[in-house]
Amino acid sequence: MEELTRTRGGRTPRGNRLGRPVPYLEGALRADFDAWLAATVARHTANLEFRELRKGAQALSWLYVERRGEADLAARAVDGRGKRAALATYYAPLHFLAAQHALAQIGPARLGAVRRVFDLGCGTGATGAAAARTLDSANVVAIDRSGFALSEARHTYAAFGLLAQTRRAQLPGASPRPAAGELWVLGWAVNELDERSRNALGEHLVRAIESGVRVLLLEPLAGGVVPWWSEWCAELARLGVVDRESKARVALPEWITRVDRASGLDHRVVGARVLVGPLDPEAP
Repeated sequence: MEELTRTRGGRTPRGNRLGRPVPYLEGALRADFDAWLAATVARHTANLEFRELRKGAQALSWLYVERRGEADLAARAVDGRGKRAALATYYAPLHFLAAQHALAQIGPARLGAVRRVFDLGCGTGATGAAAARTLDSANVVAIDRSGFALSEARHTYAAFGLLAQTRRAQLPGASPRPAAGELWVLGWAVNELDERSRNALGEHLVRAIESGVRVLLLEPLAGGVVPWWSEWCAELARLGVVDRESKARVALPEWITRVDRASGLDHRVVGARVLVGPLDPEAP
């Protein structure tokens, strides 16, 4: 299925040094983000009490921190209305903001011209949409195993004026054939794979980068979630991919603040571990 809309520009803030909070977004991008968030909240809370969503947010946090060793983490994350609503209205916007601020700190120009974004393990599409808008690439191909995720992703891409194709398939077998000028985005997706699948995906990423693909991979800051990170950093560094830790203190949208307070969580600093590149050393 496809979403046929056009991209619109928008000014975005540069990353800060964790001092005074900066606006979460600015300009046209903020307007589109706010409209997307409001529509997503309305769609998911029409027949759902707030306490169910709050419990869903807590359950997802507990699942990914305490129970990640169990089988099929991704499937368990969407196995109830409360968790699905929390994923779409709370964690997805946070992922969008973390990805956008990470790219702002890196410098979008350093990734060069991007003709197509592949959003691999796209989830709700938040990370791919943030990358595509920040890099001014209206063409997105999104791949995920979950029908729920792809349905949400189509809403997300449309909200940000992106031309998107979605495909239901599972990584690493669904990884596309690489071509120069593409950016492959993996937002909080690799940590959900088992070791065998993760290793196969890593090998495919190496071949893709050697073929001219650039990558943007984001994962949680907590080191225990990604014990494989240092190995991937070493392997991809030889290809010009750099390891970054992105953090930005932002004045959050009211909805995110409300869920934070209700669930006992704190996302006033949005951040991620980032593997990105190869970067253009001469770009500003």
